[in-house]
Amino acid sequence: MNHLPAILRRAAVPATLVVLTAIVLVVLGSSAAHALMLAAAALSALLLWHSAEYTGDGTWPPLPPTHRDGARRDVSDLGWAILGKDGRVTDRAARRVRTLADHQLTRHGLRGDLADPHLAALAEPLLGTPTAHGLHDHATHGTLPTPRQLQTWLDAVERLATTPPPDEGTPR
Repeated sequence: MNHLPAILRRAAVPATLVVLTAIVLVVLGSSAAHALMLAAAALSALLLWHSAEYTGDGTWPPLPPTHRDGARRDVSDLGWAILGKDGRVTDRAARRVRTLADHQLTRHGLRGDLADPHLAALAEPLLGTPTAHGLHDHATHGTLPTPRQLQTWLDAVERLATTPPPDEGTPR
């Protein structure tokens, strides 16, 4: 309570102005009860303001780091990075799946890029017709797949990855 005298000293001039305003209101014809209630409310607000020792805008404490060990955040970031604002798969994700498909096709003896229509025709038995055509269209025209088409592409590439490549008859 040793702060009380300092608070009263700081609030003395504004409190005097509030009391003088209430007296002026009564002299001008306002109800004494209304002027007294207004003065009491203003004095209460004034004392609260000065007792709170407002020092300006405070700063928020820094947020704790959001990076945690483990892959959950990485998987979440990748999941959000797959879809663009229009609901279609981003070009980056489609290129990455095309690269994976090229790698698996190379494992199975088909070297080249899926932009080549001849390679796309040879890849149809391995990837399936919709996937081979979709990857070819992306490679040549930049056509972006829907999320469902991307899932079909990923399923085909995964199926191809789990299929053993043809044996060339050479020892390993």
